[in-house]
Amino acid sequence: MIEKKPKLKPFKVKCQNALDQLLVHFGTKAEMARQAKMSRNTVSYWFTRGQIGRVAAKKFGSMRTVPFTKEQLRPDIGNWLPVTERKK
Repeated sequence: MIEKKPKLKPFKVKCQNALDQLLVHFGTKAEMARQAKMSRNTVSYWFTRGQIGRVAAKKFGSMRTVPFTKEQLRPDIGNWLPVTERKK
């Protein structure tokens, strides 16, 4: 029996595409880890999960050498304020 792959939600596809473009920009996952000052395991996990972490998106989004904003890297996040500062 042939198993069908589940369809990804539109924001997941955007997150995966942004992650792939970020990899093209840096060249290797190891270089991405160096620039973000995070472990290579963390970067590998982003690719397993299909999206970059919230903190890393903020880091990369604030770098002048990266041509992406945090919103482009994580289009699924609408409110970038820390949880403690959000209004209920």
